[in-house]
Amino acid sequence: MATTQILNDVLAEISFEDLELARFLTRLQLAIDSSDLPHELLNDPVLETRLSEEIESRLSSISESLGGDVDTNPLDRAHAKLEDIASLESELSSSWSSAIDVITCINKLHVTLNTELLGSITTISPSLNEKHKATNALSAAAIEASLVKLSLLRAQLQQKLYAFSSDTHPNATMINALSTAYDKLKDEAEDSIKEERVLDSQIEGYTCLMRLVDGSPDRSPRKGFAQIVEDYIRVEKETEECRRDLRRLGWSTSD
Repeated sequence: MATTQILNDVLAEISFEDLELARFLTRLQLAIDSSDLPHELLNDPVLETRLSEEIESRLSSISESLGGDVDTNPLDRAHAKLEDIASLESELSSSWSSAIDVITCINKLHVTLNTELLGSITTISPSLNEKHKATNALSAAAIEASLVKLSLLRAQLQQKLYAFSSDTHPNATMINALSTAYDKLKDEAEDSIKEERVLDSQIEGYTCLMRLVDGSPDRSPRKGFAQIVEDYIRVEKETEECRRDLRRLGWSTSD
């Protein structure tokens, strides 16, 4: 029974990397558990000694199959393996603790950086707004100053233009010249209006004459001067026919 307990402990603590060793130990435990011997025989010291020898023999064969040293006690190697496993678990636990510490540190740094960022935004934004306001005010003042300069230049140019005068003729100023030109243009406009009225009257006379020649505005037949011409042609034609009839009858007619 002590041997069975040892096998159970070994199977419970063995690493998953030693799969071949685990298979051999499991087979050995199944061979013991499925024994047809009564429980009374298992308490027999002689039988227990034989079972121990069988277990040691099997463990020796397991050790040989795994390439281990034959002189080394398999139980010692199993305990050494368990110690290695415990050492690896300790290292893994230490690494896991270190990883947890790093994650905790990162979370703390994240909170700290977030707080500092919010503080910076709260502190820097008003100063930036004030700077932008000052820059905008400066730009507006510069634009207004430029507009004032442009107005001043415009006034100076107008003063120089309209206040110009000839050195030889003091009365020949730009204002007098512009006034004279305006009066001349005004007279030309009045003459153009009068000429337009005369031309309209002439056009109206021509229109009446065309109506007389071509007939009424609706161009109906036998109206106006065209009717007169048509009647004249008809009379001349009838006169010529009468003359031909008289000559045929022996009458001599004079033109």
